[in-house]
Amino acid sequence: MNTRRQLLLGGFFVAVLAVLGYYTLFLTDFALFKKRFGFTVYFTEAYGLRQGDAVLVAGIRQGRVKDMTYDPNAELVRRVTVTMLMDEPVELRDGFTIAIKDATLLGGKNIEIDPGPAGATVVATDATLFGLVQRGALGSLGEFVDKNGARFESIVKNVDEMVADTKAGKGTIGRLLRDDELATSFKTAVGKVETTFDSASQIAADIKAGKGTLGRLVNDQDLYDKVTQIADRLKEIGDNLSTVSGDIQAGKGTLGRLVKDEALADDVSKAVTQIREISEKINAGNGTLGKLVVDPSLYDDMQSIVAKVKSGEGTLGKLISDDEIYSKLAKIADDLSEASDSLKNGRGTLGKLIMDDELFDQVSKALATVTRTLEEYREAAPITTFTSVLFSAF
Repeated sequence: MNTRRQLLLGGFFVAVLAVLGYYTLFLTDFALFKKRFGFTVYFTEAYGLRQGDAVLVAGIRQGRVKDMTYDPNAELVRRVTVTMLMDEPVELRDGFTIAIKDATLLGGKNIEIDPGPAGATVVATDATLFGLVQRGALGSLGEFVDKNGARFESIVKNVDEMVADTKAGKGTIGRLLRDDELATSFKTAVGKVETTFDSASQIAADIKAGKGTLGRLVNDQDLYDKVTQIADRLKEIGDNLSTVSGDIQAGKGTLGRLVKDEALADDVSKAVTQIREISEKINAGNGTLGKLVVDPSLYDDMQSIVAKVKSGEGTLGKLISDDEIYSKLAKIADDLSEASDSLKNGRGTLGKLIMDDELFDQVSKALATVTRTLEEYREAAPITTFTSVLFSAF
Protein backbone atom coordinates (compact mmCIF):
# COMPACT_ATOMS: atom_id res chain seq x y z
CA MET A 1 0.00 0.00 0.00
CA ASN A 2 2.78 2.37 0.78
CA THR A 3 4.35 1.73 -2.58
CA ARG A 4 1.05 2.29 -4.39
CA ARG A 5 0.44 5.51 -2.48
CA GLN A 6 3.90 6.72 -3.31
CA LEU A 7 3.32 5.94 -6.97
CA LEU A 8 0.06 7.87 -6.92
CA LEU A 9 1.66 10.82 -5.20
CA GLY A 10 4.55 10.71 -7.66
CA GLY A 11 2.17 10.60 -10.63
CA PHE A 12 0.14 13.49 -9.24
CA PHE A 13 3.32 15.53 -8.72
CA VAL A 14 4.45 14.80 -12.28
CA ALA A 15 1.02 15.86 -13.64
CA VAL A 16 1.18 19.11 -11.71
CA LEU A 17 4.66 19.77 -13.02
CA ALA A 18 3.43 18.99 -16.57
CA VAL A 19 0.55 21.50 -16.25
CA LEU A 20 2.85 24.15 -14.85
CA GLY A 21 5.33 23.47 -17.63
CA TYR A 22 2.59 23.73 -20.26
CA TYR A 23 1.37 27.09 -18.98
CA THR A 24 4.96 28.27 -18.61
CA LEU A 25 6.22 27.17 -22.00
CA PHE A 26 3.17 27.51 -24.28
CA LEU A 27 0.89 30.14 -22.73
CA THR A 28 3.66 32.65 -22.03
CA ASP A 29 6.35 34.24 -24.12
CA PHE A 30 8.89 31.69 -23.04
CA ALA A 31 11.28 30.82 -25.84
CA LEU A 32 14.64 29.31 -25.25
CA PHE A 33 16.37 29.88 -28.58
CA LYS A 34 14.00 32.38 -30.23
CA LYS A 35 15.44 35.78 -31.26
CA ARG A 36 13.71 38.81 -29.74
CA PHE A 37 13.63 42.45 -30.91
CA GLY A 38 13.45 45.16 -28.32
CA PHE A 39 12.68 48.87 -28.40
CA THR A 40 12.03 51.55 -25.83
CA VAL A 41 9.05 53.86 -25.38
CA TYR A 42 8.63 56.77 -22.96
CA PHE A 43 5.37 57.43 -21.04
CA THR A 44 4.18 60.04 -18.57
CA GLU A 45 2.89 57.26 -16.25
CA ALA A 46 2.63 53.47 -16.23
CA TYR A 47 -1.16 53.32 -15.47
CA GLY A 48 -0.73 50.04 -13.59
CA LEU A 49 1.32 48.33 -16.34
CA ARG A 50 3.42 45.41 -15.07
CA GLN A 51 6.41 43.49 -16.30
CA GLY A 52 5.31 40.65 -18.56
CA ASP A 53 2.11 42.31 -19.79
CA ALA A 54 1.28 41.72 -23.44
CA VAL A 55 2.20 44.01 -26.34
CA LEU A 56 -0.34 43.97 -29.20
CA VAL A 57 0.39 45.15 -32.76
CA ALA A 58 -2.81 45.91 -34.66
CA GLY A 59 -4.62 43.76 -32.10
CA ILE A 60 -2.24 40.78 -32.48
CA ARG A 61 -0.03 39.76 -29.54
CA GLN A 62 3.58 40.03 -30.70
CA GLY A 63 5.58 40.74 -27.54
CA ARG A 64 5.65 41.52 -23.84
CA VAL A 65 6.86 44.18 -21.45
CA LYS A 66 10.44 43.37 -20.41
CA ASP A 67 11.29 46.13 -18.02
CA MET A 68 10.02 49.46 -16.63
CA THR A 69 11.92 52.24 -14.87
CA TYR A 70 10.80 55.46 -13.23
CA ASP A 71 13.01 58.58 -13.22
CA PRO A 72 11.67 61.31 -10.91
CA ASN A 73 14.19 63.84 -12.25
CA ALA A 74 13.22 63.41 -15.93
CA GLU A 75 10.79 65.65 -17.76
CA LEU A 76 7.14 64.65 -17.62
CA VAL A 77 7.01 62.86 -21.00
CA ARG A 78 10.12 60.78 -20.08
CA ARG A 79 9.32 59.85 -16.47
CA VAL A 80 8.49 56.21 -17.23
CA THR A 81 10.67 54.16 -19.56
CA VAL A 82 9.22 50.91 -20.87
CA THR A 83 11.34 48.33 -22.67
CA MET A 84 9.49 45.79 -24.83
CA LEU A 85 10.63 42.52 -26.38
CA MET A 86 8.95 41.73 -29.71
CA ASP A 87 8.78 38.43 -31.59
CA GLU A 88 9.56 40.27 -34.84
CA PRO A 89 10.52 43.81 -35.88
CA VAL A 90 7.71 46.38 -35.91
CA GLU A 91 7.72 48.89 -38.77
CA LEU A 92 6.23 52.18 -37.61
CA ARG A 93 4.92 54.87 -40.00
CA ASP A 94 3.89 58.49 -39.58
CA GLY A 95 0.63 58.60 -37.64
CA PHE A 96 1.46 55.60 -35.39
CA THR A 97 0.25 55.38 -31.79
CA ILE A 98 1.60 53.45 -28.80
CA ALA A 99 -0.84 53.41 -25.89
CA ILE A 100 -1.27 51.73 -22.51
CA LYS A 101 -4.88 50.45 -22.28
CA ASP A 102 -7.07 48.30 -20.08
CA ALA A 103 -6.90 44.65 -21.09
CA THR A 104 -10.39 43.90 -19.70
CA LEU A 105 -13.02 45.63 -17.59
CA LEU A 106 -11.95 43.43 -14.65
CA GLY A 107 -8.36 44.61 -14.72
CA GLY A 108 -5.03 44.06 -16.37
CA LYS A 109 -3.13 46.29 -18.77
CA ASN A 110 -1.39 45.91 -22.08
CA ILE A 111 0.34 48.02 -24.67
CA GLU A 112 -1.41 48.42 -28.03
CA ILE A 113 0.59 49.57 -31.06
CA ASP A 114 -1.08 50.99 -34.18
CA PRO A 115 1.74 50.97 -36.79
CA GLY A 116 0.17 53.81 -38.80
CA PRO A 117 -1.51 54.01 -42.22
CA ALA A 118 -0.11 52.04 -45.13
CA GLY A 119 1.87 54.13 -47.57
CA ALA A 120 2.96 56.69 -44.96
CA THR A 121 6.62 57.53 -44.36
CA VAL A 122 8.46 54.90 -42.29
CA VAL A 123 9.79 56.11 -38.92
CA ALA A 124 13.48 55.53 -38.33
CA THR A 125 14.29 52.57 -36.06
CA ASP A 126 16.51 54.72 -33.82
CA ALA A 127 13.90 57.46 -33.33
CA THR A 128 12.78 58.44 -29.82
CA LEU A 129 9.29 57.05 -29.26
CA PHE A 130 6.65 58.48 -26.93
CA GLY A 131 3.48 56.70 -25.85
CA LEU A 132 0.24 57.76 -24.25
CA VAL A 133 -2.24 56.44 -21.71
CA GLN A 134 -5.83 55.73 -22.81
CA ARG A 135 -7.98 55.20 -19.78
CA GLY A 136 -10.86 52.76 -20.01
CA ALA A 137 -14.48 53.39 -19.17
CA LEU A 138 -14.05 52.62 -15.47
CA GLY A 139 -10.86 54.62 -15.22
CA SER A 140 -12.39 57.61 -16.97
CA LEU A 141 -15.45 57.35 -14.74
CA GLY A 142 -13.29 57.20 -11.63
CA GLU A 143 -11.25 60.19 -12.78
CA PHE A 144 -14.44 62.08 -13.54
CA VAL A 145 -15.84 61.31 -10.10
CA ASP A 146 -12.57 62.35 -8.46
CA LYS A 147 -12.50 65.68 -10.29
CA ASN A 148 -16.20 66.40 -9.66
CA GLY A 149 -16.55 64.98 -6.15
CA ALA A 150 -17.57 68.35 -4.70
CA ARG A 151 -20.23 68.76 -7.36
CA PHE A 152 -21.64 65.29 -6.73
CA GLU A 153 -21.74 66.04 -3.04
CA SER A 154 -23.62 69.27 -3.74
CA ILE A 155 -26.07 67.41 -6.03
CA VAL A 156 -26.73 64.79 -3.37
CA LYS A 157 -27.29 67.54 -0.80
CA ASN A 158 -29.75 69.32 -3.11
CA VAL A 159 -31.59 66.06 -3.76
CA ASP A 160 -31.88 65.49 0.01
CA GLU A 161 -33.30 69.00 0.45
CA MET A 162 -35.77 68.46 -2.40
CA VAL A 163 -36.96 65.18 -0.86
CA ALA A 164 -37.35 66.88 2.52
CA ASP A 165 -39.34 69.76 0.98
CA THR A 166 -41.50 67.30 -0.92
CA LYS A 167 -42.25 65.35 2.25
CA ALA A 168 -43.11 68.63 3.98
CA GLY A 169 -45.62 69.49 1.22
CA LYS A 170 -43.57 72.32 -0.26
CA GLY A 171 -43.52 73.04 -3.99
CA THR A 172 -45.81 71.68 -6.68
CA ILE A 173 -44.83 68.04 -6.23
CA GLY A 174 -45.07 68.32 -2.47
CA ARG A 175 -48.52 69.90 -2.71
CA LEU A 176 -49.58 67.18 -5.13
CA LEU A 177 -48.54 64.60 -2.56
CA ARG A 178 -49.94 66.38 0.51
CA ASP A 179 -52.72 68.77 -0.65
CA ASP A 180 -55.95 66.85 -1.33
CA GLU A 181 -57.59 69.84 -3.05
CA LEU A 182 -54.67 70.29 -5.45
CA ALA A 183 -54.65 66.56 -6.06
CA THR A 184 -58.34 66.74 -6.97
CA SER A 185 -57.68 69.67 -9.32
CA PHE A 186 -54.83 67.77 -10.89
CA LYS A 187 -57.06 64.74 -11.32
CA THR A 188 -59.70 66.97 -12.98
CA ALA A 189 -57.05 68.45 -15.28
CA VAL A 190 -55.88 64.95 -16.18
CA GLY A 191 -59.49 64.07 -17.01
CA LYS A 192 -59.75 67.12 -19.26
CA VAL A 193 -56.51 66.14 -20.97
CA GLU A 194 -57.91 62.67 -21.53
CA THR A 195 -61.08 64.23 -22.98
CA THR A 196 -58.92 66.40 -25.22
CA PHE A 197 -57.01 63.36 -26.41
CA ASP A 198 -60.31 61.58 -27.06
CA SER A 199 -61.48 64.56 -29.10
CA ALA A 200 -58.20 64.60 -30.97
CA SER A 201 -58.62 60.89 -31.68
CA GLN A 202 -62.15 61.51 -32.96
CA ILE A 203 -60.89 64.36 -35.16
CA ALA A 204 -58.15 62.10 -36.51
CA ALA A 205 -60.76 59.43 -37.24
CA ASP A 206 -62.99 61.98 -39.02
CA ILE A 207 -60.03 63.17 -41.06
CA LYS A 208 -59.16 59.61 -41.94
CA ALA A 209 -62.80 59.03 -42.98
CA GLY A 210 -62.69 62.11 -45.24
CA LYS A 211 -65.03 64.26 -43.15
CA GLY A 212 -64.71 68.05 -43.05
CA THR A 213 -62.41 70.32 -45.03
CA LEU A 214 -59.20 68.83 -43.65
CA GLY A 215 -60.54 65.32 -44.21
CA ARG A 216 -61.34 66.13 -47.83
CA LEU A 217 -57.88 67.64 -48.28
CA VAL A 218 -56.37 64.41 -46.96
CA ASN A 219 -58.60 61.95 -48.82
CA ASP A 220 -60.07 63.77 -51.85
CA GLN A 221 -57.49 63.55 -54.61
CA ASP A 222 -59.24 66.12 -56.82
CA LEU A 223 -59.36 68.69 -54.02
CA TYR A 224 -55.77 67.91 -53.18
CA ASP A 225 -54.79 68.47 -56.83
CA LYS A 226 -56.62 71.81 -56.85
CA VAL A 227 -54.89 72.91 -53.66
CA THR A 228 -51.59 71.79 -55.17
CA GLN A 229 -52.32 73.83 -58.30
CA ILE A 230 -53.13 76.86 -56.16
CA ALA A 231 -49.90 76.34 -54.23
CA ASP A 232 -47.98 76.08 -57.52
CA ARG A 233 -49.65 79.28 -58.76
CA LEU A 234 -48.76 81.04 -55.53
CA LYS A 235 -45.20 79.77 -55.85
CA GLU A 236 -45.10 81.02 -59.45
CA ILE A 237 -46.42 84.42 -58.33
CA GLY A 238 -43.78 84.48 -55.61
CA ASP A 239 -41.09 83.63 -58.17
CA ASN A 240 -42.37 86.38 -60.48
CA LEU A 241 -42.37 88.88 -57.62
CA SER A 242 -38.85 87.79 -56.78
CA THR A 243 -37.83 88.27 -60.43
CA VAL A 244 -39.50 91.71 -60.52
CA SER A 245 -37.78 92.74 -57.29
CA GLY A 246 -34.49 91.47 -58.74
CA ASP A 247 -35.03 93.51 -61.92
CA ILE A 248 -35.89 96.56 -59.82
CA GLN A 249 -32.78 95.99 -57.74
CA ALA A 250 -30.77 95.70 -60.97
CA GLY A 251 -32.29 98.94 -62.27
CA LYS A 252 -34.26 97.33 -65.10
CA GLY A 253 -37.58 98.77 -66.35
CA THR A 254 -39.26 102.06 -65.49
CA LEU A 255 -39.63 101.30 -61.78
CA GLY A 256 -36.08 99.96 -61.63
CA ARG A 257 -34.77 103.12 -63.25
CA LEU A 258 -36.84 105.21 -60.85
CA VAL A 259 -35.21 103.32 -57.96
CA LYS A 260 -31.63 103.07 -59.26
CA ASP A 261 -31.13 105.75 -61.95
CA GLU A 262 -29.94 108.89 -60.18
CA ALA A 263 -30.32 111.03 -63.34
CA LEU A 264 -33.92 109.93 -63.80
CA ALA A 265 -34.56 110.53 -60.11
CA ASP A 266 -33.22 114.06 -60.55
CA ASP A 267 -35.48 114.57 -63.57
CA VAL A 268 -38.50 113.34 -61.62
CA SER A 269 -37.56 115.59 -58.73
CA LYS A 270 -37.27 118.53 -61.11
CA ALA A 271 -40.62 117.66 -62.71
CA VAL A 272 -42.26 117.54 -59.28
CA THR A 273 -40.68 120.88 -58.44
CA GLN A 274 -41.96 122.40 -61.69
CA ILE A 275 -45.46 121.00 -61.09
CA ARG A 276 -45.37 122.51 -57.61
CA GLU A 277 -44.33 125.87 -59.08
CA ILE A 278 -47.11 125.71 -61.68
CA SER A 279 -49.63 124.87 -58.96
CA GLU A 280 -48.40 127.81 -56.90
CA LYS A 281 -48.74 130.12 -59.93
CA ILE A 282 -52.25 128.81 -60.63
CA ASN A 283 -53.20 129.34 -57.00
CA ALA A 284 -51.71 132.85 -57.22
CA GLY A 285 -53.85 133.58 -60.31
CA ASN A 286 -50.93 133.88 -62.74
CA GLY A 287 -51.48 132.95 -66.41
CA THR A 288 -54.65 132.00 -68.24
CA LEU A 289 -55.34 128.88 -66.20
CA GLY A 290 -54.61 130.75 -63.00
CA LYS A 291 -57.06 133.48 -63.95
CA LEU A 292 -59.64 130.86 -64.86
CA VAL A 293 -59.23 129.34 -61.40
CA VAL A 294 -58.83 132.50 -59.31
CA ASP A 295 -60.31 135.49 -61.27
CA PRO A 296 -64.08 135.58 -60.60
CA SER A 297 -64.73 138.10 -63.39
CA LEU A 298 -63.29 135.72 -65.99
CA TYR A 299 -65.44 132.98 -64.54
CA ASP A 300 -68.47 135.28 -64.80
CA ASP A 301 -67.61 136.02 -68.44
CA MET A 302 -67.42 132.29 -69.19
CA GLN A 303 -70.78 131.82 -67.50
CA SER A 304 -72.23 134.64 -69.59
CA ILE A 305 -70.91 133.12 -72.82
CA VAL A 306 -72.31 129.71 -71.89
CA ALA A 307 -75.67 131.33 -71.11
CA LYS A 308 -75.75 133.12 -74.47
CA VAL A 309 -74.87 129.88 -76.30
CA LYS A 310 -77.64 128.08 -74.45
CA SER A 311 -80.11 130.88 -75.34
CA GLY A 312 -79.22 130.64 -79.04
CA GLU A 313 -77.35 133.93 -79.34
CA GLY A 314 -74.46 134.22 -81.78
CA THR A 315 -73.24 131.79 -84.42
CA LEU A 316 -72.37 129.01 -81.98
CA GLY A 317 -75.67 129.48 -80.18
CA LYS A 318 -77.66 129.30 -83.41
CA LEU A 319 -75.74 126.19 -84.50
CA ILE A 320 -76.67 124.54 -81.23
CA SER A 321 -80.25 125.88 -80.79
CA ASP A 322 -81.64 126.65 -84.30
CA ASP A 323 -83.29 123.54 -85.76
CA GLU A 324 -83.40 125.04 -89.26
CA ILE A 325 -79.66 125.54 -89.41
CA TYR A 326 -79.23 122.03 -88.03
CA SER A 327 -81.56 120.71 -90.79
CA LYS A 328 -79.61 122.55 -93.48
CA LEU A 329 -76.32 121.19 -92.17
CA ALA A 330 -77.84 117.72 -92.02
CA LYS A 331 -79.09 118.08 -95.65
CA ILE A 332 -75.64 119.24 -96.74
CA ALA A 333 -74.15 116.23 -94.99
CA ASP A 334 -76.68 113.95 -96.71
CA ASP A 335 -75.89 115.50 -100.12
CA LEU A 336 -72.19 115.08 -99.54
CA SER A 337 -72.80 111.48 -98.47
CA GLU A 338 -74.92 110.85 -101.60
CA ALA A 339 -72.30 112.48 -103.84
CA SER A 340 -69.49 110.44 -102.30
CA ASP A 341 -71.62 107.31 -102.70
CA SER A 342 -72.20 108.14 -106.39
CA LEU A 343 -68.49 108.68 -106.92
CA LYS A 344 -67.76 105.40 -105.14
CA ASN A 345 -70.30 103.51 -107.29
CA GLY A 346 -69.09 105.12 -110.54
CA ARG A 347 -72.23 107.14 -111.27
CA GLY A 348 -71.92 110.35 -113.27
CA THR A 349 -68.99 111.66 -115.29
CA LEU A 350 -66.71 112.26 -112.31
CA GLY A 351 -67.67 108.89 -110.81
CA LYS A 352 -66.88 107.10 -114.04
CA LEU A 353 -63.60 108.99 -114.34
CA ILE A 354 -62.69 107.81 -110.83
CA MET A 355 -64.07 104.26 -110.86
CA ASP A 356 -64.16 103.19 -114.60
CA ASP A 357 -60.70 101.91 -115.54
CA GLU A 358 -61.52 101.77 -119.27
CA LEU A 359 -62.67 105.42 -119.32
CA PHE A 360 -59.59 106.34 -117.34
CA ASP A 361 -57.41 104.63 -119.98
CA GLN A 362 -59.23 106.47 -122.79
CA VAL A 363 -58.82 109.82 -121.07
CA SER A 364 -55.15 109.02 -120.51
CA LYS A 365 -54.72 108.20 -124.21
CA ALA A 366 -56.57 111.40 -125.24
CA LEU A 367 -54.38 113.49 -122.99
CA ALA A 368 -51.33 111.76 -124.41
CA THR A 369 -52.56 112.57 -127.99
CA VAL A 370 -53.22 116.20 -127.11
CA THR A 371 -49.83 116.45 -125.46
CA ARG A 372 -48.10 114.97 -128.52
CA THR A 373 -50.04 117.32 -130.88
CA LEU A 374 -49.00 120.35 -128.87
CA GLU A 375 -45.39 119.20 -128.97
CA GLU A 376 -45.55 118.80 -132.76
CA TYR A 377 -47.18 122.21 -133.14
CA ARG A 378 -44.49 123.84 -131.04
CA GLU A 379 -41.77 122.27 -133.13
CA ALA A 380 -43.43 123.28 -136.42
CA ALA A 381 -44.17 126.89 -135.35
CA PRO A 382 -40.77 128.44 -136.40
CA ILE A 383 -40.95 126.92 -139.90
CA THR A 384 -44.48 128.21 -140.43
CA THR A 385 -43.49 131.68 -139.35
CA PHE A 386 -40.50 131.78 -141.65
CA THR A 387 -42.57 130.60 -144.62
CA SER A 388 -45.20 133.30 -143.98
CA VAL A 389 -42.56 136.02 -143.88
CA LEU A 390 -40.85 134.74 -147.05
CA PHE A 391 -43.95 134.58 -149.17
CA SER A 392 -45.32 137.87 -147.85
CA ALA A 393 -42.41 139.66 -149.55
CA PHE A 394 -43.65 138.63 -153.02
